[in-house]
Amino acid sequence: MKKNTILIALFTVLALLLTAYFFFGKERRKPFSWKENFKSDSDQPFGTLFIRQLLETYRPGEAFIRNENRSLSELLQSDSIRYPADYVFMGRELYLTDEDSEALLTFIHEGNDAFIATNYLPYQLTDSLFYAECANEMYVTEVEMPAATFNFLHPTLQTEKGYTYTYRPGRQTRPYRWMSLQPGVFCDSAYSVVALGYFNNEAVNFFKMPFGKGNLYIHTNPIAFTNYFIRMPDKAAYASDVFSHLRGKTIIWDDMSQSRMSSPEDESNPLSLLMQHESLKYAWWLMLVSAILYTIFTAKRKQRIIPVREEKVNTSLEYVKMVSALHFENGNNRDIALKKMKYFLYFIRAKYGIHSANFTEEHFKRLAEKSQIDFTHIESIFSEYGRIEKNPYSSAGPHQLLSLYNAIDHFYKHCK
Repeated sequence: MKKNTILIALFTVLALLLTAYFFFGKERRKPFSWKENFKSDSDQPFGTLFIRQLLETYRPGEAFIRNENRSLSELLQSDSIRYPADYVFMGRELYLTDEDSEALLTFIHEGNDAFIATNYLPYQLTDSLFYAECANEMYVTEVEMPAATFNFLHPTLQTEKGYTYTYRPGRQTRPYRWMSLQPGVFCDSAYSVVALGYFNNEAVNFFKMPFGKGNLYIHTNPIAFTNYFIRMPDKAAYASDVFSHLRGKTIIWDDMSQSRMSSPEDESNPLSLLMQHESLKYAWWLMLVSAILYTIFTAKRKQRIIPVREEKVNTSLEYVKMVSALHFENGNNRDIALKKMKYFLYFIRAKYGIHSANFTEEHFKRLAEKSQIDFTHIESIFSEYGRIEKNPYSSAGPHQLLSLYNAIDHFYKHCK
């Protein structure tokens, strides 16, 4: 007993020390998450909160619509949009249903612009707009390097040195996969794709696809518009020049079309969300320590609980009542009469040794002699049963079933 008390005291002190360490032993500083979440309400390095806030004031006096929970097809058909308008999406990949794609194409065709910054081409849209004039398919290629210098093709936007983007998650420069459009789609006869920007002097990462009265703009490096880069004045200037191509009044920021897509990093680490928030992280560790302590203190051998055996109950009568009720509720009186007669014939065979497939008058006389039941009563039992048996296509009436039951019951009560 004394040994157990010492162990309990030891583990209690240990638990208190661990709890105190996690709550007071670390500097309370919000950690940075270097995952590319592209969320417009995230102030983490690779969120898009800063660019969204800039666009909200980009056109004074005009509306800014942030779509978080409505389908794109429903939103674009609403009356709250002042046209011409600009659709803006930023994320790893654009997710659109067939209805959303049709609505967005109609939106562009009627004279509005759409800007999509994504690592993967939105093939639901580009397949409808691209014509392979140069006999080459449209797809993106990637170049892995730590830095890339962006610039524009238009002379009024082009700068001498360009805009250099260096990928540095934390304090260490690392290689990054910079996306660009397959160069084979551009030739002298190409008109469905127009190059607007590039990096490293040749890789096109910003282009437009005219459609009807509007344009679809695509940028293949959405990381350029994240908080980490927009906080730098030159990168904010680059973003401003990109958005200067748009001509609308209302800006529609679409969060809904990326909320259904999860990043691979989130799928590979289920505890990442817990570890990003101090309160959740401390609660997790406290729960883990408590579970370990509970396991240790309850590991002592215990006597197994002896189950209480209930006394056996004869439920035959309840079973009979239940089966009878089922037959009666179904209204199949003929079936009940057949079973009733079947048991009656078994009783005659077992008690008096009289057995026949077809009872005749001779059988009735023998049964009357042995059972001391009046001949006419026995004859009435078989006569009543015969009327029910000869009518297989309709159910017998309750009065017929009751008449047969009373006759057989009278036999059971008065037979010898």
